[in-house]
Amino acid sequence: MTFIGNKEKNFRKYLENHFGMVLPADVAMFYAGGVRVGNKEITHCRINGEMGYAACDAGFNPTNALAQNFGHLATKNTITLDAAKAREFALGRGIGSTDLGPKSHFVIVKYDEFVVGLGYYDAEEKKVKNRIPEKRRRKIINEI
Repeated sequence: MTFIGNKEKNFRKYLENHFGMVLPADVAMFYAGGVRVGNKEITHCRINGEMGYAACDAGFNPTNALAQNFGHLATKNTITLDAAKAREFALGRGIGSTDLGPKSHFVIVKYDEFVVGLGYYDAEEKKVKNRIPEKRRRKIINEI
């Protein structure tokens, strides 16, 4: 495991600036084939396989796993849907006719206090595109 401070530090700043998200004190960010998130205690262990889970992809984009695990901490760039629209989003559909400003950006989609998943606002098309991986959708639908 390699610690690369700049990538971790920059991604943490992104979370704070873009989502208003401050991670709990016992959460560590580390670099192991990408920026990953996990409990600080696991960074001191010898574990075979991947530690934690991916916080962002190679393009520095947040992952749906990060949104679903920590999205409840977000205070900015969130969208709250009613039950019907949340189910549609959980099925993989986007949210049309939405104006969230002139710039495209990631958003966290919620239903009540439940985080449905990650979306990407396309400013040109004025809609939120679904970023929930297909394998996660069934579980989410059953929760709503």
